[in-house]
Formats: sequence, structure tokens, C-alpha cells
Amino acid sequence: MIFYGTKGTHLHSEKVSGVKCTHCEQQNAHTISIFGKYFYIYWIPIFPLGKKGVSECNHCKATYERKNMSEQLKLAHDNVKRNTKTPFAHWIGSLLVGVLILFVIYSVKQHDKDVDIYINNPKVNDIIKYKSSKKAYSTIKVTNVTTDSIFFVANSMEISKRSKLYKIDKEENYNAERFGMSLSDYKDAFDNNDFLDVNR
Repeated sequence: MIFYGTKGTHLHSEKVSGVKCTHCEQQNAHTISIFGKYFYIYWIPIFPLGKKGVSECNHCKATYERKNMSEQLKLAHDNVKRNTKTPFAHWIGSLLVGVLILFVIYSVKQHDKDVDIYINNPKVNDIIKYKSSKKAYSTIKVTNVTTDSIFFVANSMEISKRSKLYKIDKEENYNAERFGMSLSDYKDAFDNNDFLDVNR
């Protein structure tokens, strides 16, 4: 279950003087309080949803939302609201998501660079991922590399999702067919998408 919703927090309060209260009609100070609303997931603020202010007469304690304020009080409210900054904490979730996205992009690009290196310089125990049938994936493991050839042992297991190949990448599963190919054919297999990926 995902917990999400909106929440408001108090950001700032400021007293303004010389404003007539429409309730008690006294010319005294009002306290204007600004609240910030944000969207959260699992109680982590993701992004702000704006600010809202209320005023309270320090004499009669009458409280007004902006729509019910006098024009003079609206001006004071808008000035306080304008000078109240949205806290960085209300953006923390968006920042974390952004960092995560950047990390994933970096990891993918780095892996792609590594794969190019692995393909051109194969080593014993490299794990090659490939599609073994229309609905299954499997792996082969490099057992030997010579100047012009590469040799493998096949994984005897298959799995329906490529992302789950780690579940069958176990030593005891590499007991099936052993075979070899030329290094040039090995590289062509990646170009033709016969081989999908390599891990080292």
C-alpha cells in the first residue's frame, strides 16, 4: 500500500499594525500567518502545492482567510506571503527522485561502456545473456579464450524475464552443452542481437 496525500505546515507569522479589524473595528495589530502545502509519498515531501495565509486580530482574535479580508489587510497579507519563501524541505522528494534518475542514467551509460570493453576483451567467467526462445532467456559462461576463439558452457535453466536472469546464474546450473566460436562470430552475435548483454 502506498501512503500519499497532502499536508500543510506553518512557514511564517508576522505582525502588521495600523489595520482596522472589520469585526471589532479597532485599529490595531493583526498577525498574518502563512502556511505551505505540499504533496507527500510515505510522508516524504515531493513538491509544494502553494502557500495560503490567514490573519488574526490581536484584539478580538477574529480570523480571516484572504477572501474575507479588507482591502488593506489583503495588501498586508500579500506582502507577507510574497516575502515568505517555500522551504527547500518541500522539494526534498523531487530532489531525491532527480538524483535517482541521474544515477540510473549514469549506471546505464557506464554499463554500456563496460559492455563494449567486455565484448572486445572477453575473459573467463564472463556471463553472456541471450534469448533462448520466444518466451525465455538464459545465460552462457566463458570458460576459455584463445587468440582467435572463445569457449562457453551453457546454463541448463531458462527464465521468462530477462530482468530475473540473476536467479538462474548459479554455478550448479552450468552443466549443459559446451561449445565454442570464433572471436569475430562472438562480436557479430552482439551486433545481431543474438547475444544481449555481458556481465563481468
